[in-house]
Amino acid sequence: MSASTKRKARQAEIEAGTYKKYATQAKRDEKKAKERRTVILCSIAVAVLVIAAILLNVIPSMKERAELRELRSSTAVTIGERSYSPVEINYLYDNEFRDFVNSYYAYIYGVNTDNGASGLGSQRYNGDEVEGKSFETWRDYFLDSVYTKLSHVQTLLAYAKEQGLTLDEDEIATVDESMGVLKTYASQYGYPDVDTFLSRNFSRGMTLDMVRTLELDNALASKAQQTYLDSLAFTADELQAEYDSFNGDYDTFTYASYRVDAAPSEDGTITDEARAEAEAEAQAILASYADGDDVEDPFERFNGYIESELEDSATRSENISGSRLSSLYGDWLKDEARAVGHVECFPDDSGFTVVLFLGREDAFYPTVSVRHILIQAEADEDGTWSDEALATAKEEAERILAEWEAGEKTEESFAELAKQYSSDPGSSENGGLYENIYKGQMVQAFNDFCFAGHKSGDVEIVYGSNGGYAGYHVMYFVGEGEIYGEMLAKNSLSSKALEEWLNASDITAVPGESEALIDPVTEPLPPLEAETAEGETAEAETAEAETAEAETAEAETAEDGND
Repeated sequence: MSASTKRKARQAEIEAGTYKKYATQAKRDEKKAKERRTVILCSIAVAVLVIAAILLNVIPSMKERAELRELRSSTAVTIGERSYSPVEINYLYDNEFRDFVNSYYAYIYGVNTDNGASGLGSQRYNGDEVEGKSFETWRDYFLDSVYTKLSHVQTLLAYAKEQGLTLDEDEIATVDESMGVLKTYASQYGYPDVDTFLSRNFSRGMTLDMVRTLELDNALASKAQQTYLDSLAFTADELQAEYDSFNGDYDTFTYASYRVDAAPSEDGTITDEARAEAEAEAQAILASYADGDDVEDPFERFNGYIESELEDSATRSENISGSRLSSLYGDWLKDEARAVGHVECFPDDSGFTVVLFLGREDAFYPTVSVRHILIQAEADEDGTWSDEALATAKEEAERILAEWEAGEKTEESFAELAKQYSSDPGSSENGGLYENIYKGQMVQAFNDFCFAGHKSGDVEIVYGSNGGYAGYHVMYFVGEGEIYGEMLAKNSLSSKALEEWLNASDITAVPGESEALIDPVTEPLPPLEAETAEGETAEAETAEAETAEAETAEAETAEDGND
């Protein structure tokens, strides 16, 4: 099996949820992978640090301290006006690798992670080109990724200097708060100090002061990036053209469908006769729909034959995002020529799907902002919710709403109640606020409240559940926000403009005398020919096995016939 075939197989396992380690991992597409390279250097994700092994807490000797001072003072790379030591680059290299592993790309591409971020120079790169660049080893890839992001940071810092931007006290305090978390980690794992913790687990010689400097740079670069994005403006025609380029992915579609499966035989195969029967049934649905023009409602007309003759019912799908449509009939639904009442039959390997088009809406509607207080029902041991638990949750929601109505009845007072009572971790701290909500983003009842034409200050209690929870939302309607379609188009155009601007910068990486110390190559790279030969051999063996199996089956069939 070739390397590319293996990679596709691994990707398929993850997407299908059949690889047990990654069964809950969401689909990671190529666009997401590319975005990883164009965003500025990510801040350290303190909350998800994973320590693979806690090393011995040995206090460095005098000799080692001298070596570390030399490491910190040497230059691995110079980017713009900033020189980075091999200690800093190793730290960023390690974090880049951890992010890669945590995103499951290491599994997809078959990267050996036994030694962490070490030895990648001895593993041949088998990924795709990135912005026109190809790499010989995975070390080359990760170094380039670090250098690219640092170049973006330095470009943004230069822009911040031009614009007179600096970090305020609160922004600095946020960085220092994350440094405090690192200190807590060091203490919890029994290290004598945070510098030893960082040096033993991330980069030899790394100190908290060095991490803080990197994080302050990231924070200011992020602020500069937002300032740049806020300065961009686009015309209505540009926004519309960009939205049109999405090819209906953000439009919502309403349609009905009915599936006619061809009955498989005992051995699981589908005979021509079974397929013909399924097709005849699908065509009968189409014929009945064509003859039922006396029925005004298209869905009733479509469903009439299915209910009366098949004793079944068609599936009505409402407000389905274009990006979620079935590949079998998605392009047909997205066709600009489509009109309400159009119907079509779509064949596949196991049967036929009859589809009725009922409507399409674009995303040029106002988003909304709401506050809510979530009161969850307590689940039983089996994960279900009893009527009693739901009734208790509803009573609590009604009590909280009554408390608000007995008070000032303002948005501010509602926000305070949300902080006090809401069990939604995503919004309770900011007063239950969700801004720029788009259709279909929330559970159905929540969504219905958002887009029911409410005015600012309207309140209501709605029931919500999604399999992970069940309970009641005390809702407060804040108001309408940006036009969703314009917001999508602007975000897309802004991202492209930012990427183009960053990549056009003349701030580039100039390797220094100590670059070789970054994940030093200790083993030669296996020759490409060996990999190719191995792949060809495996494919040949697979082909031979399939041929032999087919020949055996043929022989058995012949013997059966002779008998």
